[in-house]
Amino acid sequence: MRDYKKIKSFLLTVLTILIVGSVTGFASTDDDALLDEIQEASFRFFDKEVSLHTGLVRDSAPNMEQGMSNAPASIAGTGFALTAYPVAVERGWMSRAKAYALTVRTLEFFLQKAPQQKGFFYHYLNFETGERVSHSELSPIDTALFLAGALFAAEYYDDANIRDLVRKIYERVDFPWMMNQGKFLALSWSPETGFSKARWDHFDESLLLYALAIGSPTHPIPADVWHALARPAGSYRDYRVIQMPPLFTHQYPQIWLDLRDQNDGQADYFQNSVNATRANRAFCIDQAAKFAGYGPNLWGLTASEGPSGYRAYGAPPGWTVSHDGTVAPTACGSSIVFTPEESIACLRNFRENYGDSLWGRYGFSDAMNPGKQWFSDKVLAIDQGPLLLMIENYRSGLIWKTMARSAPVRSALAKIGFRKGTIPLPWPEAPEYRAPYMPQGIRVDGLLGDWPQGRPIVMTPATNREFGNFEGVEDYKAEVRFAWDREYLYFAAKVTDKEIVAKRTGKNIWRDDLFEIYVDPEGDGLFWGDFRDHQLGFRPAHEDTELATWSWFQFGEDPTTGGKVLAKSYSDDKGYIIEGAVRWDFLGVTPQDGAVIRLTPAVHEVSKRGGDAKLMWFFRNEEKFQRFVLGKVLLVQEKEIRNAKTAKR
Repeated sequence: MRDYKKIKSFLLTVLTILIVGSVTGFASTDDDALLDEIQEASFRFFDKEVSLHTGLVRDSAPNMEQGMSNAPASIAGTGFALTAYPVAVERGWMSRAKAYALTVRTLEFFLQKAPQQKGFFYHYLNFETGERVSHSELSPIDTALFLAGALFAAEYYDDANIRDLVRKIYERVDFPWMMNQGKFLALSWSPETGFSKARWDHFDESLLLYALAIGSPTHPIPADVWHALARPAGSYRDYRVIQMPPLFTHQYPQIWLDLRDQNDGQADYFQNSVNATRANRAFCIDQAAKFAGYGPNLWGLTASEGPSGYRAYGAPPGWTVSHDGTVAPTACGSSIVFTPEESIACLRNFRENYGDSLWGRYGFSDAMNPGKQWFSDKVLAIDQGPLLLMIENYRSGLIWKTMARSAPVRSALAKIGFRKGTIPLPWPEAPEYRAPYMPQGIRVDGLLGDWPQGRPIVMTPATNREFGNFEGVEDYKAEVRFAWDREYLYFAAKVTDKEIVAKRTGKNIWRDDLFEIYVDPEGDGLFWGDFRDHQLGFRPAHEDTELATWSWFQFGEDPTTGGKVLAKSYSDDKGYIIEGAVRWDFLGVTPQDGAVIRLTPAVHEVSKRGGDAKLMWFFRNEEKFQRFVLGKVLLVQEKEIRNAKTAKR
């Protein structure tokens, strides 16, 4: 009788668990059970959405209902799949024999049949035939994601046939060709338009691409290219990071590259990703009053589906930040190696409280926006892959440990100069310019005749590029000077630019070649769009157009109206000059000897063939959303300048 009661009690307990599980849609409260469920469901995408003929994996698929996807294949998704199969073998979701056969079939297709140029593959291919889809571009970054999966497979199976296939595919990639005689790799290439004018020239997911390019045994690029990548620093709250708002840019390279407790002399990229993830979470917490769902356990902004289509969502710090209340499970989940406790809590919240709308046959759908009652109904290979693989790195370190045996990866990290230990992120002081006092003022005529001798602020693409590509105009530079009297802050900009685009007026002049001055009169940081701060723009006169000016933060106006700003322009075939003066009372500043004015000049360059770029003296996002710290202009009397020159002699 007692045994019967025990059995009855046990069965009732099991039934209760099953009922609760069916209501919540969640199998267990245990972390391992949660991660098991997420990983296995994510893997089903790569198991089901693969062509057994080519080994290609679809870019996306419906998740909330049983149905066939008509999406093309993604070479990046296929790279994630090559890495996912061994995870499934280790977890018991796929036999080693099946994983091996599918890997060989995929590699044989890429070596023998996949369309390619100089070893690079097209971004999208036909799922069944492998032919190039439409005008899909030759993609270096997607090729790198595929190569990373292939190199991982070579180490995992340690099989002569797979190693030979991977070696031939990898050694065929002509990385220097993709540089197109420039300093950095081109963003893309296509037979219709040739090389993209844009380049992989700053910190982002391209760290993986550059590591594989530097480690190439046949067509390597110099390791100094890695160190030349722009790494703009910024902060949100107390988290200092190399700014790149979407979280996937921090996650992708470190799926395969174990950068824990290492640095290259410039940064500790693992710790940088920890800080970026914490900043992303903190931003969502701070924005919770504005966007439904945001909070300590619901966060994660990255490139994902959204109510208006695919967008590169991200959090500060950064020059441009896009967010509308959309969060993605892959954003917090793929950061599990950086923020384990916070990421697991976030995944649990997604699963338990939004599972009815977001969980389908392949696990989490791509993203959701609870405030807009929008839930994605599909999954993306490039989001399911990182979620599956980063969870595995957190649980077992499988991908990291396996890739650590790869000779090309070891070679690349050694060439770059990685060494053990961490270092703080460089945090340079804002630059300072000494503006002389001009008691007689300066005649504003665009000819620079009244300016005293002195060293200008010199801005070049090598030292001051904020964004964009200046290739083809290596001589592009700007020399900027400031001076003052009791009524005006004077400025002069001499810009070398052989191709001037100047046709717009009013608020749209930012689309043309433009000289700008950002001013933070109170010295508490420039808050974007705040009427107490200033963004003044001066589009040069050229050919049949006249000088155009605008002040965006002051409710939109031409600041030359009413004499608030004086400005003249001159241009020729070498470039243009902007000379002007801004009234101190317009800026809300009382000038005096020794005062420090926080401001930054900038120059926007536009190409007639498309594309633009910007030089900025100093403009760092710090502490708060859209708060920027500017450079320093010190107001000094001529007597002080003379005394300083005499002391130097």
